[in-house]
Amino acid sequence: MAKNDELDVLLRDPRLTDKDFADLYEILGIKIGVPNSDLSEFFNREIRHSYGHSAANLFRDCFEPDYSEIVKGTAIKLKIPIKEHHTLEEVENKIIVEIIEIAKEEIIKKKGKSAWEEIEKSVADEVDRLIKDGKIPQQFADEFKDLRGAALMAALLGGRLAGFLLFILANQVFFAVARSLGLGIGVAIAGPIIGRTLAFLLGPPGFVLAGILMAFDLGDTNWKKVVPAIAMVISLRRRLQFGDEGSSAA
Repeated sequence: MAKNDELDVLLRDPRLTDKDFADLYEILGIKIGVPNSDLSEFFNREIRHSYGHSAANLFRDCFEPDYSEIVKGTAIKLKIPIKEHHTLEEVENKIIVEIIEIAKEEIIKKKGKSAWEEIEKSVADEVDRLIKDGKIPQQFADEFKDLRGAALMAALLGGRLAGFLLFILANQVFFAVARSLGLGIGVAIAGPIIGRTLAFLLGPPGFVLAGILMAFDLGDTNWKKVVPAIAMVISLRRRLQFGDEGSSAA
């Protein structure tokens, strides 16, 4: 069903902005230069064919292989346990959580445990601020209030969060990790995971991507493009589902 699958629908969504496409260019490490009218077809092909074997791509159109196949393959390559009953959204959530887990390992290895503890505190403080400012709906704010400090991150990494809660917390974690690593960004918001932050962490030569790529043989799949692209696609899908339409922090 590749045409009109989740990836194709996303890339044709009129709520995507020029900045969203610019972020996709950046995270994939390719130069901007495709006419706007061709962007959907271009990124469909770029993402799907980065996953597929080069020989097979000669016989594929820009809508093959299917997005769900790529997501499942990415999860398997990241050694994420998945079951037949897991939905696409559940597997996407597991990928985001695993990337955060890898970021945690890289932070502790390079900067020490205290650096990660500072990130945990930063995330908790930012969630508190968002609740105080009314940026998080009350029903979700009540759930966050039951998780303080390290328990907040434990719930995330333990796979106990989903939907809006996962979206908001993963957003704050990516911002906090990027700030810890010296990326000059503004205050995080209760909206999209900004593309520049993900590009810094996952795009070439991304900090987190280096840790991911050491975990497995690259084989025929261009994982340097697939992992960041899938993370970006997941974040965009969640933004359109839960967050602001096209807004981001600078």
